[in-house]
Amino acid sequence: MKSIHWLMLVMLVVVRTSLLLAAENSSLVETKIKTLLIDPTTQSPVVVLETVNDQKLLPIWISVVEARAIATELEHVTLPRPLTHDLIRNILQSLGATLQRVVLTDLRNDTFFAQLSLRSKGQEFHIDSRPSDAIAIALRMKAPIFATPELLAKSAVLPPPSGRAERTQKRLGIQAQDLTPELASLLDSRQQRGVLVTDVALGSIAMNAGIKRGDIITRANEQNVSSATALESMIQGMKPPVQIKLEVIKKGKPTTIVIDLPS
Repeated sequence: MKSIHWLMLVMLVVVRTSLLLAAENSSLVETKIKTLLIDPTTQSPVVVLETVNDQKLLPIWISVVEARAIATELEHVTLPRPLTHDLIRNILQSLGATLQRVVLTDLRNDTFFAQLSLRSKGQEFHIDSRPSDAIAIALRMKAPIFATPELLAKSAVLPPPSGRAERTQKRLGIQAQDLTPELASLLDSRQQRGVLVTDVALGSIAMNAGIKRGDIITRANEQNVSSATALESMIQGMKPPVQIKLEVIKKGKPTTIVIDLPS
């Protein structure tokens, strides 16, 4: 009889825990990485996440080291030796642990908080983490990234692009920013000047032409492009329909892409 009572008690605890976890997970908001950029005011790296359902942006200011770790994974850069976050992934996988999810939990006193949810040998563990580290590990372990509604309510707002920049970006279907020496260093790029493509809209003319996030536009119609403003001025001065020939650096290799600008 005692064994039956103990079994029922264990079952109740398991059911209650499962219900609590389900309730917790239902309130979380799934996000994905939209882009990685440099804040022009502070020159600090910013990883921008976007909620999957309603496209709300969540910018998180991070350090250069973690930004580089995120950038190398986003751009599928193969490194000769494992870096810190690669090592963490390798250790977890060797121990048979899986990363269930990453949760960006809160923002207090200008500091972001996150949590890793690990599962090993039937148990789940919650590990405190910086969001930048958590995101870098999540990318390497193909784990989903969530945010709490409380954090999303506190998130800062990125300044919108200028009217002309917004028109140009909508026309091409890209988001871009100046490639500064700081940003080039972050990306380990030999190219020091140009326009870095930070995002490409699905189904856009840029995407159909083969432009991808991380590409660096250096020339347009045989003219040097040193800034996003210069590219915008050039495109705005063209009367469609017209072709624009872009010289682009893709993963360190130069290539030429021709885009037909529609009327």
